[in-house]
Amino acid sequence: MTVFTILAISLSSPAFSQMYKWKDKDGNIIFSDTAPSGSDAGKAKVLKQRETPTPKTGAIKPEDGTLNPASPTTVQSKEKRGYQDIEVILYMTEWCPYCRKAREYLKSLGVNVIEYNVEKDKSKEAERLIKGGGTGVPVIDVEGIILKGYNADNIKNAIEKRRNI
Repeated sequence: MTVFTILAISLSSPAFSQMYKWKDKDGNIIFSDTAPSGSDAGKAKVLKQRETPTPKTGAIKPEDGTLNPASPTTVQSKEKRGYQDIEVILYMTEWCPYCRKAREYLKSLGVNVIEYNVEKDKSKEAERLIKGGGTGVPVIDVEGIILKGYNADNIKNAIEKRRNI
């Protein structure tokens, strides 16, 4: 019943809440659903909702129940995507120290961070619940790779994985 209620609330609200864009004191571009106080934040144009990639199946299970590894694929030599091209969604609260650590770490990597304060935007809280489950923050979405909590190594690994796409 709870999942149904959350889903109903998230579907009844507008698909996009207003986004704001501004530069912080270090010159980093910040996107957020709440405008900072005392700032000249402008409204950011949101083009479309990003879809989560569908996971690929990597192994085939034969009738005998054993698992065969996926056949190796040829990887063509190509450049990695830049950190600024990686989109990361951070579901957070203002009071959470791990959310602050995650925000600072993501900024230090130079990725494109979109922050949602789940206490101020209930539609984003419902979205966070669908993606991350449970009640903890932060929940970090690195282009479909969902991370619960703050762990710098896990964040870096997810970002590097997306740079190789």
